[in-house]
Amino acid sequence: MRNKKAHIVIIVIFIIIIGISIYYIYPVNSSIKLGLDLKGGTQIILKPTLQGEDEVTEESLDKAMLIIMDRIDKLGISEPLVTRDYSNNIIIQLPGVDDPDRAIEVIGKTAQLEFRILESVDEDTGEVNLGPTLMTGDKLAKAGAGYDPNGRVVVKMSFTTEGQEIFEKITSENIGRQLAIVLDGEIKSAPVIRTEITGDAVIEGIDSLDEAKDIALVLQTGALPVSLRIEESSTVGPTLGRDSLEKGMYAGIIGLSLIIIFMAAFYRGLGLISIIGIVVYILIFWGILAGIDAAITLPGIAGIVLTIGMAVDANVIIFERIKEELRKDKSARVAIGEGFKNGMRTIIDANVTTLITAAALYRFGTGPIRGFAVTLSLGVIISMLTSLVLTRSMLFLLSGSDIVLAPGFAGIKRKHIKPNGKLQKQ
Repeated sequence: MRNKKAHIVIIVIFIIIIGISIYYIYPVNSSIKLGLDLKGGTQIILKPTLQGEDEVTEESLDKAMLIIMDRIDKLGISEPLVTRDYSNNIIIQLPGVDDPDRAIEVIGKTAQLEFRILESVDEDTGEVNLGPTLMTGDKLAKAGAGYDPNGRVVVKMSFTTEGQEIFEKITSENIGRQLAIVLDGEIKSAPVIRTEITGDAVIEGIDSLDEAKDIALVLQTGALPVSLRIEESSTVGPTLGRDSLEKGMYAGIIGLSLIIIFMAAFYRGLGLISIIGIVVYILIFWGILAGIDAAITLPGIAGIVLTIGMAVDANVIIFERIKEELRKDKSARVAIGEGFKNGMRTIIDANVTTLITAAALYRFGTGPIRGFAVTLSLGVIISMLTSLVLTRSMLFLLSGSDIVLAPGFAGIKRKHIKPNGKLQKQ
């Protein structure tokens, strides 16, 4: 009785999980996001470069990735993917973005803001001599694009409390001189200081409001802690992605249909139980992907289809063991228990080695390869739960019924069973 209650609890838990999964899946057409290779878009690879004696560290790269994600969010680009490969390159995937120019300009900009006094300008060469850096962008509290009273496009900057004090000191000590506002080594403006400034500062000489918005965006998100150069930029057309998605879906549907036919033909009732497990597996898998807002790639679809086959493979191992026990004229409950007991170790060993392989792919792979590793790992874990836990509970609860007691339920003919426990020739 206690075991029966435990199996009922397990099935109830799975029903709840299925309900939550369906909640996230609905509506179907918007529950799963498509990755770069399926939706089309832009991929940018940024390589960190050394500046002087500065070193590229794990901490600086992690901070750079967070700043890049913040910039992408403020650009309004949905479904981005920012990852790092084993060479410390930052891989940026922007689905749906077919014009990468503005994205590259904003995302990869170092945004190092400096305030310097303009010492002199060589009239012959136009070379500008600047004094030392008096203040940097880390004292900036807010930046925004707008217009000055004369209708000119500007970027308005407000400072932190510490920054205001420093800026007041700079302007009070340099009245009559030009204060250069330098962004990534380029002088954006160099107004003459007429009086001590106690309020905000502005960047002038900007061609358009869009450019001002981009400058404000990178200033607002902060300077990148490492310098990055564009290693590669490529665009994937949406037509190619759509064709790949259709072919991947067709392959998955055909494969799933063949699996269902095989299981129903060879294992009869047991096969129907495994089909229920497969449906549950797909719902939970889909629900998790929708719940975590994951973007599906073509390799990711391959990982899903592969794990469906692995889930069925686990059932085949267990069902064959159950059939062996039933041929020895053992009861359905004993046969099911022995089948799971004898097959479980083989299944766990096989899945653990698969998870180790997936971990290696994720650690050393990039982009789509990591997507494959993630879906493969997730699928292996879910398939193990449905095969070893849900299927087992369903079979044990049904093991007392007349239908399950019949040898035909497992696809065994009665003439192949001998009461003394010896197998007859088939």
